[in-house]
Amino acid sequence: MNELTYGLSIYVEGTDRTFHTLDDWGLALGNNNYIGDPEMETTYIQIPGRDGLLDASEALTGRRVYKKRPLMFSVGGKKPRLNWDSIISTWRNDINGRICQITLDNDPQYYWRGRVYIEGFDRARELGTFNISIPTADPYKYSHETSTEPWKWDPFNFLTGVITYIGAITVNGTRSVTIPSGYMPTSPEFVVSQKTGTLTVANNGVSHELAVGSNKIPSIYVGGDSDETLLFTGNATIEIVYRNGSL
Repeated sequence: MNELTYGLSIYVEGTDRTFHTLDDWGLALGNNNYIGDPEMETTYIQIPGRDGLLDASEALTGRRVYKKRPLMFSVGGKKPRLNWDSIISTWRNDINGRICQITLDNDPQYYWRGRVYIEGFDRARELGTFNISIPTADPYKYSHETSTEPWKWDPFNFLTGVITYIGAITVNGTRSVTIPSGYMPTSPEFVVSQKTGTLTVANNGVSHELAVGSNKIPSIYVGGDSDETLLFTGNATIEIVYRNGSL
């Protein structure tokens, strides 16, 4: 990859279509400040007689919560001058207003997600430019692999990457599984099969019963600031499904 001419891959959710700005459209990424700052959910309380404000931002969840972040990718390239009007219409038809997953060539392990808009189209003779904008993107970028998919050497980043692969586990009696810490707290999905009798999962001293099929327990979070140990009791085959993320 030439660092001066790289692009981004755009997958349109709900379809089987993926576009690459450079390979498919001949458009290179032209700006460096394409990732905006995440907006944190904050709560400050004014208490009479107290200096300053009481910061209660983490009182409810015990962790940081983020709302959104803006993304703006400026792309450009050369096309026949008279063709630009029809070309920009095609691109608007393909992705404008749709929820997309965007993967940068220089960060292939993760994708950004949000509703895409094409803005600011301009041209000077053969050179055309426009912005691929996601004003309310999800605050975290997501790993392409879930915990049920073996991690790949390429494009894994050994400095910042987190290996989440667990695969299916078999429980006969009791079994503990430790989920490593990460950068994005998330509630995993427990997919249960071949279950005999009662099956439970305990975390931080609280036990929950699991049924055959998909189970979501909102109070259980993994992939946050610390390792989490899950204790399973019963007889079943279980998949612990979650996706890692990073700010």
